[in-house]
Amino acid sequence: MVNSLDIDGEWGLSGYNQPINNTTTVVWELPFGRDHRWANSLNPVMEGIVGGWRLTAINTMTSGLPVNLSYSPSSTFSVSAAPTYRPNLVGDVYGDRTIDNYFNRDHVIIPVDRTQPFGDAPRNVARGPAIYSLDLGLHKDFGLGLGDSRLEFRIEAFNALNRSNFGAPNGNRSSTDFGTIRTLSTTPRQIQLGVKVDF
Repeated sequence: MVNSLDIDGEWGLSGYNQPINNTTTVVWELPFGRDHRWANSLNPVMEGIVGGWRLTAINTMTSGLPVNLSYSPSSTFSVSAAPTYRPNLVGDVYGDRTIDNYFNRDHVIIPVDRTQPFGDAPRNVARGPAIYSLDLGLHKDFGLGLGDSRLEFRIEAFNALNRSNFGAPNGNRSSTDFGTIRTLSTTPRQIQLGVKVDF
């Protein structure tokens, strides 16, 4: 809920606004082995080791999600439990943009006039950290010598560069954790091996 007496003050970004949301996928069949440019006359054993590999990559880049600043009013400031109470801004909302000081506490102020409990901070005025993640995969098919049956081996690395993509900062000015980040948007690097049989 919002302040129904000041609808114009609720103009702002949607909660899922992301100006940049790019996913790029690449599949590259490595040029080694039979019917390829290099190493195309290997014996069967070396062909099984060297030939027929595919490299895959999925690169994701997104803007951080908006953060709606708020505060928890005392009973003397509360007009209803429904609205979102936002603080006042007296300068740039951002601090050092670190996990311990993402927002500038000195520029985000809780209202002190109880006749004006709704601050002047716009809706979703801040934005959390951007997300960058690269997933890599290496795949290879092996013939099983039984008709068209094949075995696929794959090794995959999710968030291969092991980048720490931090979650949204705490936007509640009343919280002692205001402006801190204590979550991740993506998992740390994960590596998995897989085998699939097609028959």
